[in-house]
Amino acid sequence: MGRNIYITATRPNEGKTAITLGLTAGFVKKGKRIGFIKPVGQADIDAGNKRAIDEDTLLIERACRVHCNIEDMNPVTLRPGFPEGLTTASGKQALIDRVRRAYDRVAQDKEFVVIEGTGHAAVGVSWGISNAEMAKLLNAKVLLVSSGGVGQPIDDILLNKRYFEAEGVGLLGVVINKVYPGEMEKIDKVARRILDQHGVALLGAIPYEKDLYTPTVLQVLEDLRGDLLNGESALNSRIGKVLVGAMTPHNAMENFEGSCLLITPGDREDMVLAALSTSVVDPRKSFHLAGLVLTGDIYPRKNILELIRRTSVPVMVVKSDSYATASRVNSLVVKISPWDGAKTNHIIDLVGKYVNVDDVLKRLSGEGDTKRRAKGAEARKES
Repeated sequence: MGRNIYITATRPNEGKTAITLGLTAGFVKKGKRIGFIKPVGQADIDAGNKRAIDEDTLLIERACRVHCNIEDMNPVTLRPGFPEGLTTASGKQALIDRVRRAYDRVAQDKEFVVIEGTGHAAVGVSWGISNAEMAKLLNAKVLLVSSGGVGQPIDDILLNKRYFEAEGVGLLGVVINKVYPGEMEKIDKVARRILDQHGVALLGAIPYEKDLYTPTVLQVLEDLRGDLLNGESALNSRIGKVLVGAMTPHNAMENFEGSCLLITPGDREDMVLAALSTSVVDPRKSFHLAGLVLTGDIYPRKNILELIRRTSVPVMVVKSDSYATASRVNSLVVKISPWDGAKTNHIIDLVGKYVNVDDVLKRLSGEGDTKRRAKGAEARKES
């Protein structure tokens, strides 16, 4: 195969990493010798040797068993804030050189390389090199990931297509992820037809699954940097509902349903006791207390803490107030943890079910382009 595949998205949080994970696993399952690289990522995890790497890179290495040096798989990592040092000509060239050297090692003895981008086509242009330029640098065709229904994804896809093509980068096709309930048939018929009119192949459409995008208590704990007092064994509980306990216990109990994370000031012992007791004695089994977040840096008194420790409910204390904490939890971006094997396997199965890996491989090899050209020539001849 003469070209690589560059997977990126039209907007943030479209599910780019999930599609990258599923396709990479699919390629490996087909027996392909592949490399993987995320040229620019976030400095999430300590990789040793005074280097930090993007968490997505570790995910792909662990889940797909891609045999490449982990530091080569993510040669450039950025800390929070604007990377001013990359805006100079020398800074940009240093980035390009570093990526090229890492890519050469990753690509050695491989049929092709899977490349994960960092966002839409123009991301990176302000500080050095855009996604489109990076795809061109690494000789790749682009697979775009979008999400939602029929309207916005198509607009976003065609906008990104123009930007990539202006840089001389071809579009392999698109996957529409997180498709709204009831929209799958419309995506298959209407979106496929519109995209085909613009020369874009719809390679798959994946329905929205809420559980994949709801956080666990552990993810909340890590994001809030809370002090865990209890319930370490239940930290993987998923949160279906976030409730701020600013009302009376009687009114709060009316809202206790599903898998609930309760956020309340640490001195609201009445709210803590109401939540714990309802979780234990609810005869309908319709309420599960996924966790308690005690705000304001207020710790429970000794007798309350003793009651808490008779349960398995995760309880943490954070410094922020209840409303700031709730806002942060509700805006939490749920990433795929390299250590969440069940979720990882489910995503791999989901992508394998709704995206035709064989079709992607054919298009990557150029076979799909040849067939489309022949079909177009035949249509012109008949007309």
